[in-house]
Amino acid sequence: MISDKDIAKGKVLLSACAIIEGKDNEVLLMYEGDMPYHKQWVLPGGYVRPDETVEQTVIREVEEETGLKVAYTKLIGLYEDFLIENYEPINHVIAAYKVEVVGGRIVFSKEAMAYKWLTLKEVFGDTEVPEVFKGILQGFSKEHKRRFSLSRRS
Repeated sequence: MISDKDIAKGKVLLSACAIIEGKDNEVLLMYEGDMPYHKQWVLPGGYVRPDETVEQTVIREVEEETGLKVAYTKLIGLYEDFLIENYEPINHVIAAYKVEVVGGRIVFSKEAMAYKWLTLKEVFGDTEVPEVFKGILQGFSKEHKRRFSLSRRS
């Protein structure tokens, strides 16, 4: 049991997101229809439920938001985004996974109003992509120990 003195004041939220790499070194982003990244381009993902693992979350969320069935291949890292809700701080911890598509097809939902494939150069230059997701993709490119192409192949 956790003692009262060890309980964090404020909120700490855990979510998982997926890096889905396309055939031309692009990544899939979705136009978020829900909070906290409403009307911004983000990696597919969402909050961990109390009865599931982080790995189960990334698989479930990607299918709910995109219609794609995925298998996680590697944990890229943990990232933090500090948010404010009703003047209260929220530490949003995001577990970023590289995933492979194993089935399904892209569908639209209330959470994902649009999709696009972007190169890293395009992501880093897009003002509608939150900094935390740019940081996740920087970590992804470093993790691979190869130069992740900044432009589409010719």
